[in-house]
Amino acid sequence: MSRKVSILVLTTLLSRFSWFLLASLLTILAACSSSSPEFDSVYKRVTPAQLKAGDAIPEPRGDVILTVAGAVGKTNHDNKILMDLATIESVGLVEYGVVDPFENRKKLFRGVLMRELLNLWKVDAAATTLDMVALNDYHVDVPIAIMREKPLLFALQADGEYMRPDYRGPAMLVFPYGYYKFQRPLTDAYWIWQIKAITVK
Repeated sequence: MSRKVSILVLTTLLSRFSWFLLASLLTILAACSSSSPEFDSVYKRVTPAQLKAGDAIPEPRGDVILTVAGAVGKTNHDNKILMDLATIESVGLVEYGVVDPFENRKKLFRGVLMRELLNLWKVDAAATTLDMVALNDYHVDVPIAIMREKPLLFALQADGEYMRPDYRGPAMLVFPYGYYKFQRPLTDAYWIWQIKAITVK
């Protein structure tokens, strides 16, 4: 093989290798830019946690707004967990803004992270679902995995006001739409409000 041919072959190989490197770099950059945000970067911490995983859950002193039963490792009343507003908020309040899929406008929701509640309740590792029940007895089964992977809120406030039981209160499950991709409209059905009870299954 002549020297000219060798140089031409080498130049062609280098050119193709350069294009391969460029294409690989662009692929990596695209993957990085479309990756999901870090769990803790989505929300703003409003109050520090006073009640944490491993702590005993105190019996409620105020009106009970949430009853939790099923596959939990912690209880505070007859094999159940009864929680008033103060106890729930002592888990630590966080907030983030998200477009409400039912009102089609951005709202600032404040509440506690479902992942922190799961840890506080010491939910059985084999459990897969939360059967969530509203004041009107509407039920929905929500996968626990979503709550561990993404910062879902057990929201108590919207735009600075506590949600009233005659509308969406005392609590609503909020998904961080706009930060992650979800399987909609399936996850829209998980946005249960007026939550009164949860059974861990």
